[in-house]
Amino acid sequence: MLKVDRLGKKYGGRWIFRELSFELGVGDRLVILGRNGAGKSTLLRTIAGLTSRTEGTVMLPEGDSRCTLGLCALEQSVYGQLTVAEHLQLTADLRGCPARIDELLEKVNLDYARSRPASQLSTGMKARMKMAMAIQANPAALLLDEPGAGLDEEGRMLIDQITAEQATRGCLIVATNDPLERRLANLELQLV
Repeated sequence: MLKVDRLGKKYGGRWIFRELSFELGVGDRLVILGRNGAGKSTLLRTIAGLTSRTEGTVMLPEGDSRCTLGLCALEQSVYGQLTVAEHLQLTADLRGCPARIDELLEKVNLDYARSRPASQLSTGMKARMKMAMAIQANPAALLLDEPGAGLDEEGRMLIDQITAEQATRGCLIVATNDPLERRLANLELQLV
């Protein structure tokens, strides 16, 4: 489903990671651990194609990569003037998939905020909106960067639910510093 072969990323003269290889199939859930600056977020961005790789290959699931891959990341930007519903419509239009606005807002418990501009959302509400956008196309591979950051207990339970659902349709990669988020995975990769 998703294969990483001898992947490496170098900034300037320094290797962030090198010679990383793994393969994930349906039901596989990989957690990437490491100290701050170890390259966890960079690895996710490289797999997603948002950061160029220095060496190696990434083979994504078959199909349109706009829909086969979902990414939810801390540094992911939102448009302050767009409402929550407008964000979901925009990402659906860009991905070429159904918007599923009502369904997704109910799933992430944001229905009450559908008409609220993103500039008026709390950190946790933005995290929920980003999660809704990441799962919108029912991706074969879901990449989550620090998924529990900024979320309350209900939000962390939502992450558990979404990752369990993801394991039934595809694979999952979680980059985290939170040792409690190891529970989301059945495989581990430690970056040093």
